[in-house]
Amino acid sequence: MGIFKLVAFLLAADFIGIVDSRAINFPATTASGLGGLSGPRSNYTAFAKALNTAQTSYTCKSEYIDFSDPSALSKFNVVWCPQNAYQTSNSVVWRLTAECGTTMIYPWDFQYGKLEARVRVSPGSGVVSTILLAGPDPADELDWEWVGKDTFTAQSMYFVKGQRVDPNAAFVHTPGDTPQDMAAGFHNYAIELNKDSVKWYIDDWLTRTLPKLDGVPFPSGASRARMGVWDGSQTSGWAGTVDWSRGPFTAEMQWFKFTPYC
Repeated sequence: MGIFKLVAFLLAADFIGIVDSRAINFPATTASGLGGLSGPRSNYTAFAKALNTAQTSYTCKSEYIDFSDPSALSKFNVVWCPQNAYQTSNSVVWRLTAECGTTMIYPWDFQYGKLEARVRVSPGSGVVSTILLAGPDPADELDWEWVGKDTFTAQSMYFVKGQRVDPNAAFVHTPGDTPQDMAAGFHNYAIELNKDSVKWYIDDWLTRTLPKLDGVPFPSGASRARMGVWDGSQTSGWAGTVDWSRGPFTAEMQWFKFTPYC
């Protein structure tokens, strides 16, 4: 998923995964986050390489971080434009300006576990909000991404060793018959990495399951949580183009939960 200004693209390969037929809609063209040759993809750019750690720091300790706590932001590394990540009385705000967006990294890894966050995504063409799990470069990666030109839709995707495995993102909406605008309010999002599967959730609703299959690349090394906003204007139309006269643009996170399965 990407984080932040797109510089290089990688080829998409075969689609693998099981999705809930009530939630999924596959477009005819490739969609994605950070850097894909056939469309935007969500892995690393020149900047994002700086986000990759040379080694992992595994923990079995679960942590729940509530951003009504004034010290909550200190539990993360803000590695890109720290002036654009700041706390309010009950959230951390991610701001995108013409100069830059921002990226927060939780400094611990799990081998298997669950990432959860309560997020309001940013509206605005070209603006991309993201939460993801990624390992060291070349990264296995598991993403939730939202493009601000369509905030009724969330996109789940994955990469193995920096390579796009599924050519199409899974396009999903909030639970129920009437999709909600995910920029208008907060929703709970989760990515769960198990030994034999990956699962993506919205408001505790399982929207997609990716099984581990013999001989098929699987993102088992996606271990560390990253989140923020970035300018997707250079993603060949996937995210749209930012109109800076309407900025700055903001997303927010109220809480974050990291649960290793040890």
